[in-house]
Amino acid sequence: MSEEILRLENIIQFKEERKVLDNFNLRVLKGEIMGLIFLNDYGKEALIELLCENVPIHYGRVYFDEVLINNYEYSSQRRNKVAIIDKKSRLVDDLTVSDNVFVIRKGFKKYLINRNILNSQLKIFMTELNINIDGNKIVRKLSAFERCVVEILKAMIGGIKLIVVKDLSNYLSSTELIKFQNIIKYYCEAGISFIYICSHHEEAYKICNRLYLSENGRIQKILNKNDFTEEKIGPYIIDFNEIKINEFIEENKEGILKFKNIWTKNLKGMNFKIKKGQCTIILDLSNTALEEIVSLINGNLQPIKGSLLFEGNNYFKKKHINIIKNGVAFIGEEPIKNMIFEEMSYMDNLCFLIDRKKNGISLSRRIRKSIVNEYEPLVGKDIYEKDISNLSLTALYSLIYYRIHLYNPKIVFCFQPFYGADMYLRKHIINLINELKKRGITVIIIGIALEDSLILGDHLIVIEEGKVRNEYDRNEFNYIDKVNV
Repeated sequence: MSEEILRLENIIQFKEERKVLDNFNLRVLKGEIMGLIFLNDYGKEALIELLCENVPIHYGRVYFDEVLINNYEYSSQRRNKVAIIDKKSRLVDDLTVSDNVFVIRKGFKKYLINRNILNSQLKIFMTELNINIDGNKIVRKLSAFERCVVEILKAMIGGIKLIVVKDLSNYLSSTELIKFQNIIKYYCEAGISFIYICSHHEEAYKICNRLYLSENGRIQKILNKNDFTEEKIGPYIIDFNEIKINEFIEENKEGILKFKNIWTKNLKGMNFKIKKGQCTIILDLSNTALEEIVSLINGNLQPIKGSLLFEGNNYFKKKHINIIKNGVAFIGEEPIKNMIFEEMSYMDNLCFLIDRKKNGISLSRRIRKSIVNEYEPLVGKDIYEKDISNLSLTALYSLIYYRIHLYNPKIVFCFQPFYGADMYLRKHIINLINELKKRGITVIIIGIALEDSLILGDHLIVIEEGKVRNEYDRNEFNYIDKVNV
């Protein structure tokens, strides 16, 4: 019989009088990669907190390594030997890789540290993984992939038996994801257990031994390896392919935006064009180019050489550099954190960009009434809300996207639009981006994973090591290998 590392039995937990875990059951075996998809976000953070620390629960029992460690009668508040790997670094940024892996942990008692010995030990582990990371490198200079490798090494050397990896495809490129999944499999064979949290069953199917589906804080379905089919999971997920997407009709072969032999630190002679009204996906396989592309567009970076043309004009000329007035808009990776003004009403948030536009509109009472009449059928009574903290997450996303819809830019850049979104929110975001397409706005989706973007896209540009590797039109999407695009 397989050795059990973790068992949650009938867990019920409330947070601020809201039930976040509802008769939640989970079992993880030694050396298993157990997949977990939250169909909605209910209970996600509560579960991770419970795995890491013996916090109070209202009912149920938690067993770790076959020992009862937490129950509804008594919670010790002690930390468990569980590691979390997600976008947030848990390393000390100003120390070296070797210091983080070997020194910053319980049980390390050396007062004089021989760095050569630490680095040679680190090199042994890195060689096993076929990875090359300098032990003297300062952690804050690591890429997201390198940081994840260091965190998994630190956990393994520290005797951690259970590692929770969360939403890797949100911050690792598809190439990096495959490499890191191979590392997970390697340590799984050594007896370490993993809970693999992700948003897409296709990702889970490639690596997991079993898959749990959770909704509203309760496990809805458990799939074993031989159940990993579209038919078995179909009743529990939304088929986004059934969403009717606005069709792109080419009116002009000339591009509205052109990169012509652009060179920066990470862009190596970048050439591509974006057609007016088209939804283009820019996929960065090596996770090195996107930040610089965004910096070029928002005017924070000048190319070493090459030109960027916007409607045939040099984008970097002084008269063109005010991107707001030029009709270029951005929706960031986590827009709720960065694009909502909590002190302003819904209407003030919605109209925020209008008077900043070139030849902007003065928001008279008559104009505001006209905006209400146009957008109330789209957003409902939320448009009258004075305190936007009362709004749901879905309503806040609607506010952000309809602000862009009202502003009506020529181009909108959506940076990782599905980042951190559950299944229902992803469907909502797809519909919101489709509304921008219907309005004739050129949409550019920038990301490191295809996720659900292909459903919206008319054109795909694949970048690797700062160069365009491939381009695909919509009629070629069905033939794309999403792993080796």
